[in-house]
Amino acid sequence: MKLSGEGYSVDGTPGVAVVRGVLRLESVAAYEAIFTPIRQEMGAAGAYTIDFSGVTLMNSSGIRALANLVLEAKTHDWTLVLKGTLAVPWQRKSLASLGALTPKVKVEIH
Repeated sequence: MKLSGEGYSVDGTPGVAVVRGVLRLESVAAYEAIFTPIRQEMGAAGAYTIDFSGVTLMNSSGIRALANLVLEAKTHDWTLVLKGTLAVPWQRKSLASLGALTPKVKVEIH
């Protein structure tokens, strides 16, 4: 999987997506272009890792779209690993909060 848009890119291999850039899409629905392929692969494999370490900004619509993905993983009992970095404040706060929703979501912040 390889996606790109204004200011961001997503590179994927089976089981892993690496997201980079600035995510300021206009709505939760606009993030579906990013999260639909991830959701499909996660459903097929039952486990997935998303690395947000290279994302410097994600607006509230993106965080909500990611929360929807986490809730879907919880519903289907999929394992999801969210990776981030301590250097980016939104990742420390938001990814940790999303990880608290279910034990099937692991958060790795370095």
